[in-house]
Amino acid sequence: MAMGTSPRLYRRLRKASDISAVSTTASSPLKRMHMSKEHNSCCEDRISNLPDDILIMILDKLDARTTITTIILSKRWKDLPRRSHTSYDLSSDEFLPPRYHRLKKMSVEAKAGYEAEKKAQNLTDIYPDRYERLGAVRDRYQRWMGKVHLLTPILRRYERQAMRCYVKRVNAFLLDPNNKRSIQKLRLQTCGKSSFIDQWITAAIGRWGVADLELVIDNFGWHYDFGLLSGLENIQLKRLVLSNCYHTGSHYPLVFQRLTTLILCKGSASITRVCDIMRNCTQLVDLRLKNSSYPQGAFHIYVATSKLKNLQLDNCNIGKIYLTSLPCLETFACRGQPTKLYYGEMPRLMHVSLDFLQTGGNGEDDSSGSNMTYPLSKFFKGMPPPLQYLVLQFRGRQIDNDSEETSVGSQDVQVEHRQHHHLKELVVVGFDGMGWQTGFVKQIMIASPRLRRVHLLDGHVVEHEEREFGDLVIVPRQREWHECERSEVLEELAEGISMAHLEIVLE
Repeated sequence: MAMGTSPRLYRRLRKASDISAVSTTASSPLKRMHMSKEHNSCCEDRISNLPDDILIMILDKLDARTTITTIILSKRWKDLPRRSHTSYDLSSDEFLPPRYHRLKKMSVEAKAGYEAEKKAQNLTDIYPDRYERLGAVRDRYQRWMGKVHLLTPILRRYERQAMRCYVKRVNAFLLDPNNKRSIQKLRLQTCGKSSFIDQWITAAIGRWGVADLELVIDNFGWHYDFGLLSGLENIQLKRLVLSNCYHTGSHYPLVFQRLTTLILCKGSASITRVCDIMRNCTQLVDLRLKNSSYPQGAFHIYVATSKLKNLQLDNCNIGKIYLTSLPCLETFACRGQPTKLYYGEMPRLMHVSLDFLQTGGNGEDDSSGSNMTYPLSKFFKGMPPPLQYLVLQFRGRQIDNDSEETSVGSQDVQVEHRQHHHLKELVVVGFDGMGWQTGFVKQIMIASPRLRRVHLLDGHVVEHEEREFGDLVIVPRQREWHECERSEVLEELAEGISMAHLEIVLE
């Protein structure tokens, strides 16, 4: 193609522009008037000019979050009657870009990789002869984290920008005096601090009468005095979830006395104040403590006047738990680090779920080669409660392989004296047919004359927020038991036991 000639595509575009220019110059004044009207109609807000019935129909099709944003589009949408949304979830994560999450993931993976390598090589500060290897691992971790620390200012800038947008949204939602709506359930999740948090809590509980409030504060801790709500009359709070939020008052106000469900996570899950909470929350029925990193040697619960029915401890760093007196307790669930359990006066305790995974001090899986052993009898000390449903999950190195034979014998004697006269169903998760597992299950079967069903699964338990207290989601492992292996396990369990009314399920 010659340099002086234009490409065919360019010639076509040029001719088209020429035609439009000629048509524009040759058009009459009336034609130009019609074109200006069409241009103005394109910029006009035609949606707001629709009848109210159609606008209300559009709003009814939207979710609660999108409905709130329509207030920004037009003031007319604000006063329109709409379908009553009673549940709202306002999270600052919506304002964080994908890059922020990628950088955050890199930092978490770097630290997790360092911990995994340290455990794989069994490196701790206790053994001086391994200090050099530990130093080498630390050097690699510091070199990797040195690169990640360079990105920390970027992460903080993203968080500050997100919080500025988030504060504007929540203020317009909760603090606007002209807003009229019904809020039954509200979830607030922030990635940082804000001076408006106290106003949000007071407005949500005192003004709007929220019955279900969840407050999650990431990366920071926040102190709030719930005594500020004592003089308010529109308090309907029944369920409260706090994460990294602390009650600063010395006394628990009336708002706590009306609670029926309380969930404390991370920094909020202070074990030292649990008994005070149960004494002051006179109507409390469900209590859950999650992911508490503070070490606690012993946890004593003695509240004879408590109405608590469900108690769940998830990944709380507790050495011993004494359930001394909870007369109304019906369900108890404990997951995470192995903990010694002592049962006292529990006349109604019928459902117990024990999910014990050997962990390190930080709550992560302990895959190190330590020789620590966890006798299964440590979970049944004191007065045996009238259990009807028992769930056990054992993973990790609860029994040392080198001392398995000697450990089983001592466990058999200890468990043999524990009579479970009311137990009807036993579920064991993580059962892979090992000798100590089979022997322990058989001893429970012998000590449970009313046992009707034994369910053995080679799987694991996962947490599900929507499930009820103590209701575990069990994910079975895709394992095919060999017929000889299955027959051997079932025969060993059935030997010397009456199987007339007993069903054994092996998966």
